Amino acid sequence: MNIRETVHRFWRRLSVRLIVSHVLVALVVMMVALGITGFTVRRYLIDDQLSTLVTRAEEISPAALDVATRALYNRPALLVIQVLEGTLRARMGIYTNQGTLVILTSEAPLTVPRSVLAGVARNGQNWQGLVKAKNQELAAAVIPLVENQQMRGIFVMETPLSGATKTAWSVISLVFWGELVAVLLAVLVAYSFSRRLSWPLVSLRRSVAEMGPDRWREPIELDGPLEVEELAGEFNQMQERIHQQMVNLEQEKAKRDALLGHVTHDLRTPLTSIRGFLEAIGDGVVDGEGKARAVDIALEETLRLQRLVNRLLEATRIQSRTAPKFPVPVDRWVEDTLERLGPVAASKGVALTWERPLQSSEVSGVRDHLVEALMNVIDNAIKWAPVGSSVEVGAEITKTQVSVSVRDHGPGIAPDILPRVLDRFVTGDPSRTDSSGLGLSIVADVMEEHGGYIRVENHPDGGAVVALVLPLPHPDEP
Repeated sequence: MNIRETVHRFWRRLSVRLIVSHVLVALVVMMVALGITGFTVRRYLIDDQLSTLVTRAEEISPAALDVATRALYNRPALLVIQVLEGTLRARMGIYTNQGTLVILTSEAPLTVPRSVLAGVARNGQNWQGLVKAKNQELAAAVIPLVENQQMRGIFVMETPLSGATKTAWSVISLVFWGELVAVLLAVLVAYSFSRRLSWPLVSLRRSVAEMGPDRWREPIELDGPLEVEELAGEFNQMQERIHQQMVNLEQEKAKRDALLGHVTHDLRTPLTSIRGFLEAIGDGVVDGEGKARAVDIALEETLRLQRLVNRLLEATRIQSRTAPKFPVPVDRWVEDTLERLGPVAASKGVALTWERPLQSSEVSGVRDHLVEALMNVIDNAIKWAPVGSSVEVGAEITKTQVSVSVRDHGPGIAPDILPRVLDRFVTGDPSRTDSSGLGLSIVADVMEEHGGYIRVENHPDGGAVVALVLPLPHPDEP
């Protein structure tokens, strides 16, 4: 990592940006405060110096009036003015009403503009303000010299602003250093706050980095700002969802492995039988009636393989759940299914009975899927029903659901198999080769697809009862 990338990474840190933002805010505040302080202090000192200058000029004006009216242009009068100048550290000058200079205490000329002198002579009012010399600013006071309500002359005093400027700079320097210390303290406070704000995020990052298969269920506990705590809570929920998804994936993997094993087993047996008979026919081992019998058995095994593959395809198609749902009348659903299975039941010597409900109703679903589910249940009941018995189909309709039940008079379901009878490839009798163990699992998938469920139990008088329970649409539902 080069220097540029290091600096860029350093700048992207939240703590660094918080510190820089605090410092920038402190610097802006300091600059604004310095500007306001400098302007205020300087303005105050200048106003104070001007006020003092006017007061002193008014106090000296009687002496200046004597000089202006009595023409005391002798050496003693000039010495008096010069002594006052040295005492007050100000230059003074006396003008006539026409603006003619009478006395000037210094060799440098006064800087008060002629327009100001003319205005004072015309209005007879004091004037105070700032005037600009070559290298500095001066505070000036212009006092009219009035005797017996007549203008006798104009008295001018000027003093440098160096004292006020120095005082202002001293105050500004003091404020600057004080605010600089405040900025440094702000940096320390910003660093402390940024550390407190960013530390929970750093802890959260470390917790995420340390997550592993053995720490999925360990929640992250953070003590920090509300937003960070909420972030930790959301992360804990996400962690729980990820964990649940991983558990589901593991379960799905186990199911896939089990499915592959069962399918391999169920396919291997008929394929082995078919291969054996075909090899026997090809080698001429069987002939005549034996050959015809071998062909019949191979054909039966082929049909059994076809049924198994069809069941697997049907299970996969139902689990995709992509077909749209439409209203399906319950009586038509049951009657169509019984019509398809009538010949199968007759060949087995089993009667099918249908106890039609008094009221009619409709369920929302995929008709082919519902027929396939009910066919699996009835076909399974026919296989286990004794010859000469019956398979009874009934329906119970309430305000919220409909339950279609199928009962046979066979041996029932073994207690050890009943809890897992809906799992794939679970059969009541493993020795039977006409059952793939997929029927009831397909039914369970169809019921889940339609928001219902399947209930399997043994009847007290013998046989098994399988009920398909589906919700009825709400009356306001389109």
